[in-house]
Order: sequence, then structure tokens, then C-alpha cells
Amino acid sequence: MKPIITTDDRTIERVEEKYLISRSEKSALLKNIRKYLEKDEYYKESVLSLYLDTKHSDLANRSIDRPPFREKIRVRAYNVPAESSPVFFEVKAKLAFRYQKIGNKRRLILPLKDFYRYLETGKNLEKTVKTFSKNDRQQLQVARELDYLMKYHALEPKVLISADRTAFVGKDNPAFRLTFDENLRFRTTNLRLEKGTKGEKFFKKSEPQNIIMEVKTLDAMPLWFVRELSAFKIYPDRFSKYGKIYQLITERKTHV
Repeated sequence: MKPIITTDDRTIERVEEKYLISRSEKSALLKNIRKYLEKDEYYKESVLSLYLDTKHSDLANRSIDRPPFREKIRVRAYNVPAESSPVFFEVKAKLAFRYQKIGNKRRLILPLKDFYRYLETGKNLEKTVKTFSKNDRQQLQVARELDYLMKYHALEPKVLISADRTAFVGKDNPAFRLTFDENLRFRTTNLRLEKGTKGEKFFKKSEPQNIIMEVKTLDAMPLWFVRELSAFKIYPDRFSKYGKIYQLITERKTHV
């Protein structure tokens, strides 16, 4: 299976790995590999993700169980959006393939107000969104898939997660993307994205490994990167932001 990415960036398939690292590890690693990187177009930004799930959080539970194939439905915004701002309404699937994790993301770009209208009216997504051409077969297919998943699972907003992201791409390989998510926050009420990034901090001050480093690439990881990971003894971590936060919320409820 060779990962691919479409030219319009609406359907993405790539190899993905996550690592949980400390601030000192981030600083030391970047010092060694910075010469291979350049700032991404969106170098520093806030990332807001609204996750949708069933009444009983079945998608979160499935993510925690880590089956070979799993999906998440979310709305993502980069920096705090206005209701007229474009957001990504997407289904993200992950497949464990041999020794690789293949991520596939299919998404629509639509104004945030159109997403809210869709939630409120319950109408078909392709009839609610006015901003893409009905002749665009790919977008229609993604809209119908999202609409089916929303209605079949009776999905509703569950958790809003935000983080401060720093992003790089490979200087000689733009398909290699390296991101660092810090100050992970979440909230389970007031779930409108335009309300900002405020929320409860996920990591405690006593937890030094509190930065999520994620690598996304279309091919094998560069040798210079693998070499540095080995030198710093940094290994992949099974970290799902939504899954971990759901676990935390569930544990609190059981102790009430």
C-alpha cells in the first residue's frame, strides 16, 4: 500500500506516528534536525478540534481498544474561527498495516455556520452546504459519507480539544511534516469553536512528557530523523488525544 495525497488536499492518505516527549527533548531534537527543516505555511497556530460521537461514546471506546481499523469524526479549525470562517468537517480513519499506521482523512471545507445549520436542521449535508459545486463528485461523495456516518451513529458534539501547534516540513521533502502540539486543553461544555481555546489542561505539571510530536509522511521516514530518534531514545507512543481525554472524563465519573 503506497500512501497518496490528492492535489486538492481533500483526501489524504499517509504514514503517521506519534511520540510523547518533554520540552527538553523537543529543544535538543530540534537543535540537531533544524537544518533539515523549514517552517510550514502554518508555522505557529492554535488547532481546535470538535469531536463528534454517539450518546455512549462508542467511537472513543473503539479508539481506546485500538482495533486494526478505526474512525473519528471531527470538525477542525486553525486558529479561533468566526462563524463565517472555513473549517474542515472530516472523517479520519486509521489502519494498522503491517508495521505502519496508515492515516486516511476525507474532508469537506465549509463555513462554520453551515456546519451549525446542518446540526440544527438534520437535513442532508449536501443540501445544507451551499459553498461547493454540485458537479464536484469528490466533495459530494465525502458529503454523503459524512452524512451517512452522522445519521447512522446519531453523532453529536462531545469534546472540544485545542493545542498550540508548531509545524515544520522537510526542506528537501515537503511531504515530510513534523508537528509539536503543546498546552493540550479540552472542554465538554460550550462546544462552539468560535468561543476559543479555553479549557482544562490535560497534562499535569508533574508530567514532563507533555508535548505530542507527530510525524506525517508519504514514504519511509528520512534516515536523519530515524537516527536522531534512536540517539535520543524517543519511541512511538499510542496516544489518541480524544481517547485519552475520554478515559480521563470516564475515570472522574467513576470516582464521584
